[in-house]
Amino acid sequence: MTNSIPQQYLHFLYLIIGVIVAAALVALLIKLVQLLVQEVRRDRFFKEYGVAVPKSIRMRKAKHPHATGSFALGYPAWAAAKRDGTRDRRSNNTAVIHRLSVIFVGRWKMLGSDPFAAYAFVQQLRAAGIPVDYCAEERAKRDAVLGQLRARRTATSIDAIIQSFSGNPTDFEGFCADLLRQFGWQAQVTPPSRDGGFDLRLHGPTGTSYIAECKCYSRNHHIGRPMLQKLQGANMTEHAQGLLFITTSRFTSDALEYARQVGMQLIDGAQLVRLCQEAAQSQGDVQPPESAFALTRADLMQHIPADMRGQAW
Repeated sequence: MTNSIPQQYLHFLYLIIGVIVAAALVALLIKLVQLLVQEVRRDRFFKEYGVAVPKSIRMRKAKHPHATGSFALGYPAWAAAKRDGTRDRRSNNTAVIHRLSVIFVGRWKMLGSDPFAAYAFVQQLRAAGIPVDYCAEERAKRDAVLGQLRARRTATSIDAIIQSFSGNPTDFEGFCADLLRQFGWQAQVTPPSRDGGFDLRLHGPTGTSYIAECKCYSRNHHIGRPMLQKLQGANMTEHAQGLLFITTSRFTSDALEYARQVGMQLIDGAQLVRLCQEAAQSQGDVQPPESAFALTRADLMQHIPADMRGQAW
């Protein structure tokens, strides 16, 4: 009797091991079948459209065929997040929600967790002549670019510029960035909630780095020395080679003297109008190309929480 008990346990152990091995083999077989199905679908898509689907994108058959492609980008987010999207460290929840990007082309539905890879794939589709509608971010950028173009063309006076941004003064930052781009500058608007005390990161035509502050004030408002000192202080951590302050108003004599001492460049309302007129004359009635509405890496990065950007992105 005593010898039969270990034998029973041994049989039971073999049974458990057999079940585990069988389950692992079934799981492996399912995974292999899924991979095979994905490869077959990628091959079919390539034969239909001549564009290779990245491995990071999963393919399914759409419920209904789409004559024109469409897509929506999804971005990662903290399960426990603050208002600015960064992780709420008061919570122990460190989970990340991976919202999927969705792309529809013809009879195919494609899903991916990497918005950068998804958007790059969409651009490849468009380059191959496959029509894909704008996503929400592209439509917003198109509206902003065209709005800035209209603002430049109607910027015949300081009051006209101020009126253009009376409803949303923060749009003035994008307006200034776009204006500088017309003169060969590279410009990036900083996120409103984490701007570090300045509005634009810039590189001049010769490659010199700048940070800039943009203020849309009434013509009777005067920018004083303290606001320039604030920009100078912000550069203690940014270490840009140059500083630029742009406003629709004017600078006090004290501010002008301070700018001369520290080498800060100033653009007041009158100068701003002249720059707008120069840009409008050089561009004429030409509309911006489609490439002007394409999303850059910086555009996409704005939708990713700031404390995730140094990780896989």
